[in-house]
Amino acid sequence: MERTAILVLGHGSRRARANAEFEALVGGFRRRRPDLDVGHAYIELAEPLLADGLARLAARAERVIVLPFFLFAASHLKEDVPHALGAARSAFPRVRFQAARPLGVHRAIVAIALDHVRSALRPHEPGGAVLLAVGRGASDADANGDFCKMVRLVGEAGGFDRAEPSFMAITAPRLEAAAERLALADPERVVVLPYFLFDGLLVEQLSDEVRRFAERHPGIDVRVARHLGGDDRVLALLEERLDEVVSSGASLPCEACPRSAAA
Repeated sequence: MERTAILVLGHGSRRARANAEFEALVGGFRRRRPDLDVGHAYIELAEPLLADGLARLAARAERVIVLPFFLFAASHLKEDVPHALGAARSAFPRVRFQAARPLGVHRAIVAIALDHVRSALRPHEPGGAVLLAVGRGASDADANGDFCKMVRLVGEAGGFDRAEPSFMAITAPRLEAAAERLALADPERVVVLPYFLFDGLLVEQLSDEVRRFAERHPGIDVRVARHLGGDDRVLALLEERLDEVVSSGASLPCEACPRSAAA
């Protein structure tokens, strides 16, 4: 039987608590699947890095499957991961390397986000609320588009008067501009959803910007929901992404992958 190892891949953070959150989730996945050899690695900012994680598992497996714990497929998954897999295939020609899809647009993430938003509100609270979701922002139009789709799905599922996307960096609308545009409509209540998997620098920056917005608009009740974080439903979704590779060979889309890195 082919020996298979799983490498759960995170982005990596300068904040130790963010990396600790990620590694706790990897531990949860390992407990769910004691039949699998599960390791972890990071794209940047923390260790072990992706190349080291691949080499470590390749030394004891004949098949290595990368499970990206990423919300969407942007440049890291479309460029960095294929390059790393290409290098690993050259270094370990007898090992089969594959990468699963990211979490993506999925009902489980909608449900988690909606639960966090509702937790920021009190039951039977009078008055309408608008939702302001905040993503990191990417140079990849597909990733930004998927985020906007998720905001629409969460907004409709939650019955919000309005649901607006915004970004912390790279693309528009930025959080401050989107919040000020919402303020023009004089909403009674704004719920801010940090659309990030883990705590860290971006969550800190978001909190500071939201605090300044609330100070400028004391007549608006501003609430901040919790970031997405680890959840059993996320672990189940990781298993779903793994099963896609194992059962049908479905993998990370490589429409934009370098040709030299193709399997």
